[in-house]
Amino acid sequence: MAILKDLLGLFEEGAADGKRVLEITDDDVAAFCNELLRNAKTYTENWREALNRDVMKKLGHCKK
Repeated sequence: MAILKDLLGLFEEGAADGKRVLEITDDDVAAFCNELLRNAKTYTENWREALNRDVMKKLGHCKK
């Protein structure tokens, strides 16, 4: 859901500046989407980070 919120924000900013969608995404919308997804964290990555953080807390090696 975070990626959709970020994308909506990007389009809202563009609209506020008077830009059309293709001015934001460029003509190759598929490439834009691929790059957007490539840079997004997956659910598994988020889960792994949370699990590692919880384990480190239990072991007393918590980073703040």
